[in-house]
Amino acid sequence: MKTELAHEELVGIADSLLQEGRTVSFTMAGYSMYPTLKPGDVGLVKKCAPEDLYTGDIIVFRTAQKLVAHRLVKIVEKKNTHFYIAKGDNNRHTDTPFREEALIGKVESFTRNGKKRRLDSLTVILQGLFSGYLPGLVLPVNRFRIRLGLLFIHYSTSFHTLRHNLRLVSTHSRKMIFINTLLALLQGIIPLGMIYCIKLLIDFLSKTTQSEGVNRQLLLLLALTAFLFMGNALLNGIKSYFSEKLNHSVSRWIYELLHSKHETLELSHYENPEEQNKMHRAIQQAGFRPVKLINESISVAKSLVAVLVMLGMFSMIRWYLILPLVLVVIPGVLVRLKTSARFYKLKQEQSAPEREMYYFNRVLTGFPFAKEMRLFGFAPFFRSRFNKVQEQLFDQKATLLRSELKLDFIAQISSAVMIFLMLGFVAYLKLHGEISLGIVVLFFFLFQRGFTVINDLFRSLTLMLEDNSYLDDFVSFVEMKDSGKDKKRRQIPLLERGIAVEQVSFRYETSHREALDNVSLTIPAGKTVAFVGGNGSGKTTMIKLLCGFYQPQSGRILYDDTDLSGQSPESVCHQVTAVFQDFALYNISAAENIGLGRLAFDFNPDKVTEAAQLAGVSDVLEHLPKGYNTMLGNLFEGGEELSIGQWQKMAIARAFYRDSPVLFMDEPSSALDVESEALILQKLKQLSRQKTVVIVSHRLSTVQWADIIYHFEEGRIVEAGSHAELMAMQGRYWQFVNKEFSE
Repeated sequence: MKTELAHEELVGIADSLLQEGRTVSFTMAGYSMYPTLKPGDVGLVKKCAPEDLYTGDIIVFRTAQKLVAHRLVKIVEKKNTHFYIAKGDNNRHTDTPFREEALIGKVESFTRNGKKRRLDSLTVILQGLFSGYLPGLVLPVNRFRIRLGLLFIHYSTSFHTLRHNLRLVSTHSRKMIFINTLLALLQGIIPLGMIYCIKLLIDFLSKTTQSEGVNRQLLLLLALTAFLFMGNALLNGIKSYFSEKLNHSVSRWIYELLHSKHETLELSHYENPEEQNKMHRAIQQAGFRPVKLINESISVAKSLVAVLVMLGMFSMIRWYLILPLVLVVIPGVLVRLKTSARFYKLKQEQSAPEREMYYFNRVLTGFPFAKEMRLFGFAPFFRSRFNKVQEQLFDQKATLLRSELKLDFIAQISSAVMIFLMLGFVAYLKLHGEISLGIVVLFFFLFQRGFTVINDLFRSLTLMLEDNSYLDDFVSFVEMKDSGKDKKRRQIPLLERGIAVEQVSFRYETSHREALDNVSLTIPAGKTVAFVGGNGSGKTTMIKLLCGFYQPQSGRILYDDTDLSGQSPESVCHQVTAVFQDFALYNISAAENIGLGRLAFDFNPDKVTEAAQLAGVSDVLEHLPKGYNTMLGNLFEGGEELSIGQWQKMAIARAFYRDSPVLFMDEPSSALDVESEALILQKLKQLSRQKTVVIVSHRLSTVQWADIIYHFEEGRIVEAGSHAELMAMQGRYWQFVNKEFSE
């Protein structure tokens, strides 16, 4: 579908709106996507990343002076650049491949005759199939070919991603998968062997008279049947044991992938609600989907072998009787395929409210909120919020379940009719003497077992596709490309001249204002520098950029001659240590709390004690029940809780233990009393002679001894100099000190 552009500026405005997360409407023209989209339809377009696109989506892209809405055929990556290939449903050839810059967005839904319709709804799909019928219900060959082609593309893509995902989650469990598959195959064959033995017994007994008595053949059949029963029982126990080993092996590998990804994930992902939704879904699925997918694939192999054996056994009756048995199962399979796709879509839509519900639950049950909850009595407020979101999520799910129940009821009626006809046919064959009693028994057992096996086969296949859809969230998360992956990981040389910040600007992804605006400053090696200014003036953001946690949108940061934009965050962190104002509390032993600052080296108890003394917390730790080996915090049994000031001293001790040449301290004394602050400042002054120190503080006593003070306002530096120089100027810093600083 193509629409002429009156002005190029309109496309720019639309693109800007989409970048802000808004939905933009486009009126369709032309027949290249007919009958899915018709001229006059208003398509609602949303911006999306490459990982959010799937084959078959209708995308809008720019070409020359037109906007085009065609179906995505595939995405090709060449030299780290994505190329998109699309095609109109009624076009013979694909469009010219285009780059990501030309992608406007994805058509989420459209409005026709005042009624909004989703592109993945059954109504739209059926309309697409049947709106082109000519009199006499003749479907045009071209449209039928397109639909079949789209189905083929969809399922071939699904099986391709299924193979990729299976390979990823099974990397460290190949041996266990082989053992479990072998045991599962035996579980699929042995019951059929038991059925066949029973058939032989019945045929033998129906032909043997009482006078003939018991002979070797009968004893052999009885012994074989008993052996199979015993083997089947033992096999269940063995399979359970190895299944647990498989689950443990897969889970260990999955959590290794998950934790490793979080270790290298850029901090910006934690501050973006959309990215947090993806992380939420990935973490949710990591616990059980990979294990479930592998077990379902083993179940498919087991069912396939059982079906092949049954084919041979059905040939003793009438081979074609297995066909209606397959038809009995198919209605239920179609229902599951339809509903699983709808449930997956619902799960994606519920990510944000689900995270909101979990947050309300954490407020109601977490210790950090307990004191204020009792003081202000706001528990009913959060209970109401929790219940409202919970009911909303349940109502949405219940609506789908009711729809599934109706479809399943219709499917089961059709299955019952088919079963009735099959049983009647076998009864007819026996009454006319065409089959023996043993064959009748074999059929009834085979029918019961065959229904279960074939149902399990299709059920496992549909569940594999369903699990694979959910697992895509996890796989796309762990395979998410980090900008730091392509950067150098070697350690930055020791700082000799200093750090230079040159015309740096930075804005957080979810913000519309500049956190830093064209900032330039110098931090000489071996000097102490202080950042001062009001809340939100950019001080802490500057510290984050100096640590390499974020990359500026413009400008650069140099450690001597090394540009941080070409270095991975890990390379920068080897050079620095920091104490942040939102320091973390770790419920592990006191010694381990401090030792976390230098895990790359062997644990040194003497240095731990020295760091605790420098931070002024050694007296507290030495008087704990087990000294430095005492568990801190109240989460686990035997833990000792510290005051918030003592916890901050632990964070400072951790930084001292790291002993890096560059030290960043963001509000290092915010939770300390005056005496503790004076002690730490005295130690810090001693240490700063050999280190490059940057301090952020609202306390005059903390910053006035710095060699250089930079005064921040609204993301810019308005004044710079020593404390004495800035006070003599009686400018912005002088006003700020008189108004804000307190001793």
